[in-house]
Amino acid sequence: MLLKRWRRLFALTLILSLCMTSMASAAEPSTSKYAWAEKSVDFLRSQGVFENMEYRTQTLGKMVTKTDLTLMVHRLFPEFRVPSDKKVNIPGVPNGHSSYPIFKDVYGSMSSGLIEAADKINYHNETFTYQPEKVLTRWDLLITLNALFKDIGYALVLPEGEDIARLRSFKDIPKRYFNSYNQYEKWKYAYQPLAPEIGLLQDKKWGPSLASDLDYVKAYALLGFAEASIMKPDVKGYFRPNQKVTLAETSVILHRIYNYYEGASYIKAPSQDDLIPNGTKVYMYAGSRSGHGVSPVSDFALMNPDGASEFYLAMNASEKLDLQININGEPSYYTYEQLSNPKQPVRISLNGAHYAEFFPIIRSKGQKATDDNNSIEVQYYYADTLQDFTKLLE
Repeated sequence: MLLKRWRRLFALTLILSLCMTSMASAAEPSTSKYAWAEKSVDFLRSQGVFENMEYRTQTLGKMVTKTDLTLMVHRLFPEFRVPSDKKVNIPGVPNGHSSYPIFKDVYGSMSSGLIEAADKINYHNETFTYQPEKVLTRWDLLITLNALFKDIGYALVLPEGEDIARLRSFKDIPKRYFNSYNQYEKWKYAYQPLAPEIGLLQDKKWGPSLASDLDYVKAYALLGFAEASIMKPDVKGYFRPNQKVTLAETSVILHRIYNYYEGASYIKAPSQDDLIPNGTKVYMYAGSRSGHGVSPVSDFALMNPDGASEFYLAMNASEKLDLQININGEPSYYTYEQLSNPKQPVRISLNGAHYAEFFPIIRSKGQKATDDNNSIEVQYYYADTLQDFTKLLE
């Protein structure tokens, strides 16, 4: 009888011992599983990143939300600050939201605007939303960090064609080829920075090139962060863009960014382009004729990065539009009849200006066109030398 009671007591003690051991193991980080992140976690802890959230470091496999990332960036990179009395409108994170102060500081510090680091983006109508509780993927993390730390992606300078060659090494980042801008613009991921796919325009003579400015942003974010050894594909070439990012991985990436700057400033003064009031910018380059289409019609800025002294302009629209073009703040006016002959484009002097502001005027309404008051389709054609734009029209 005594022997049976002793056996039962021993068995109960053993079970309790095993349970306590399992609970203790679950409450502590696995030294083997996350050994690769311990140095970075210790560094971030020393910088106060985990103050009042120390429990998070006990769960290094935890998925990271946009709020988690923003708080970590806010604490590790104190230059991301705006004046306390500055009002910043953050769609999705209104004033009064518990996370508003850190979102205001971090994303309100970006000279290029809040849209670049948002969690839902529509560049067609320039709307965006932040989602504080969004669980981030590796691609989400890359795009947000690329918006905050622009030096990393844009510092990469490659010979012509080398960027496309390097992109091919990313096996799980689809590359979509198009024969024209019209084909590209029908693609569901055209101008979508949060889609982990790259659009390329195929040219029989010159080969493929990045299809748009936003495809350039995506490509050089990938290539720049990989070149700096901050976010890289694995040895087999898989970047795993849709994989949810953990606290351990985020800690390592932020530690690498901290080391990348080595005490240098990561906040850049607004560039000449950033100070332009028009939200939409298109570029005219020396020696090439270009065009772009849009619907609905609204204002935009034609950029002159190569310092052309003049440009030639023609347009085609589904309804008569006149144009007000401001150069160095001085307005000039052009009728649709002047601008609608592709064989005889209008010559416009830039007078040393870095850009020209375009304000379309709807003739039937006598109003400047906005995104909200028309559904007109228009195509603009421009070049820095006299051109016959007939072929582009076709």
